Amino acid sequence: MKHLIAGTAGHIDHGKSALVRALTGVDPDRLKEEQQRGITIDLGFAHLDLGDVQIGFVDVPGHEKFVKNMLAGVGGIDFVLLVIAADESMMPQTREHFDICRLLGVSAGIVVISKIDLVDPEMLELVIDEVTESMAGSFLEKAEIIPVSSRTGAGIDRLKQSLHALALGTPPRPANRLLRLPIDRAFSIHGFGTVVTGTLTSGEIQKDQEIELVPGGLTARVRGLQVHNLMTPRAVAGQRTAVNLQGIDLGQMERGMVVTVPRLFRSTRILDVRLSLLPDAKPLKNLVKVRFHQGTLEVLARVALLGQDTLAPGETAYAQLRLDKPAFCLHNDPFIIRRFSPTITIGGGRILHPNPSKHKSTDRRTLAALKELDRGDLAARIPVLIGTDAKRAMSVGELNSLLGLPGPEITRICSDLAQAGSIVMIPAPSPILTLPSTVADLQKETLARVTAFHKKNELQKGISKEELRKRIYDDVPPEIFRHCLEKMVERRQIVFLGESVSLYGREIQLTAEDEKVRDMIETEVRQAGYQPPAMAELQGAIPADAAAVRRIFFWMLKEKILVKLSDDLIYHRDTLEEMKGRIRGKFAPGTRFGVAEFKDLFGITRKHAIPLLEHLDREKFTRRLGNDRVLV
Repeated sequence: MKHLIAGTAGHIDHGKSALVRALTGVDPDRLKEEQQRGITIDLGFAHLDLGDVQIGFVDVPGHEKFVKNMLAGVGGIDFVLLVIAADESMMPQTREHFDICRLLGVSAGIVVISKIDLVDPEMLELVIDEVTESMAGSFLEKAEIIPVSSRTGAGIDRLKQSLHALALGTPPRPANRLLRLPIDRAFSIHGFGTVVTGTLTSGEIQKDQEIELVPGGLTARVRGLQVHNLMTPRAVAGQRTAVNLQGIDLGQMERGMVVTVPRLFRSTRILDVRLSLLPDAKPLKNLVKVRFHQGTLEVLARVALLGQDTLAPGETAYAQLRLDKPAFCLHNDPFIIRRFSPTITIGGGRILHPNPSKHKSTDRRTLAALKELDRGDLAARIPVLIGTDAKRAMSVGELNSLLGLPGPEITRICSDLAQAGSIVMIPAPSPILTLPSTVADLQKETLARVTAFHKKNELQKGISKEELRKRIYDDVPPEIFRHCLEKMVERRQIVFLGESVSLYGREIQLTAEDEKVRDMIETEVRQAGYQPPAMAELQGAIPADAAAVRRIFFWMLKEKILVKLSDDLIYHRDTLEEMKGRIRGKFAPGTRFGVAEFKDLFGITRKHAIPLLEHLDREKFTRRLGNDRVLV
């Protein structure tokens, strides 16, 4: 069976609830106050089975005071029944509801002329003509206009037939997308606990499933499900669903939260959008406060227009919305804005980036990126989303937190983009995505940094990997750092020398003067034997420029010709190897010896003995046991 949601729209007292009751036999006005006053205050629900189609009805309030409740229901509908009373024709809330449906991207519906039993045929014809003229150029331009009377039943059977045909021709909600159920009601039932209801806009939900509420980050387990008052183990997109949640208190719930899959989505307080202002709205000034509606959520927000100070009536612009409270939105979600006071609908649009960085209104790069996100297919927009991230990269999971696609589908799309060269996809538990231009820029900067290091440090092998990472790659994921360097090694641009990075094919060349200094340092340290001179003594003992001595000295340390045991204790590597040989000649493996025996063996003081023994321990040549050593 196909499941779809129809929403009523129209002015107060134009017969919306009576029409739903005539179609379904269910009174959608559930509140006692609604039944006493004869008006819909909050959302009402009913359903109609038409064989192979089940239509759920969301009956929304028509009174201008309750338009925010209307918005909480109409955001999840597949098509609309625009109800217009024959005795009053088009009224202010009729037009506001119609504008809201249009701004939210509702693309199909039926115009119902209600209360035809109250007018003569001539008046009915005039109303139909006025409605036809008003719908010209809109999504309801070619919609059926069906006169009915909920009191006498006239036209109801025809309306059911038209609803069936419209439902069959309307694409179903995406059941293969991830779970999203915006909450429009929350209450508690004795013996069961917290229950939330909403329209399942995408995906499916099952009994015993773990879910998360966003915003809020609360997790719970689905204790039970109802669809149209019947218990079910599973509900799918397009169904009105009641969910009994285990582990959540009613006081933690509020309209605007979304039931979804755990550990993927993040709430946001900043949105980049395309915003359209209604033709009869007043000009919208930069940074004005408005009421933002998306799904069942209402929150105050400021509108930061991009590239302009004022948005004129009927115009469209790109803007950043800065919300007073967190919201859960995805790329391409529709939204509505209303004036802060008086609370009238003034515009709406589409969310282009659900979690952007905060940027200036004059940021041309952001403006260009938003134009790209506003056109083309999803595959063309994904590289733009990646490129706008502050890290210049994101994992597949982070990308999907903006899109809400099934895991296999987002992975397939990204793999296809990587094969086409549009993005770079780096293997990881959640693969890392970046742009080829980002990789090229980072590699170019790496090559320049390594080259500059060599010019400044002619006698060093190369720059350390850690220094490169901090200088160039500190703001990108570590996987990109490894990928960029490994690809440069493959192309023979650089080589790894231990923990250093050097230009490919570069060899350290000492000048004749450098060779003389090296020989003098080596001779001095060798001749000192087991009690070598400190650095300051060494510089004074060698007849050469002090800076040259220091430069060659540190090069010899890098090349491990000299071995540094402490700040003032440097040994020649051959001397240390000679000492190891003498220790092996004196002590058998496993033999213990103390500091005194070690000092006597080499004729040295404790000043030299302790650092030497600690060095041998680090080399795992000896092992310390208390105050003694054991030859390993």
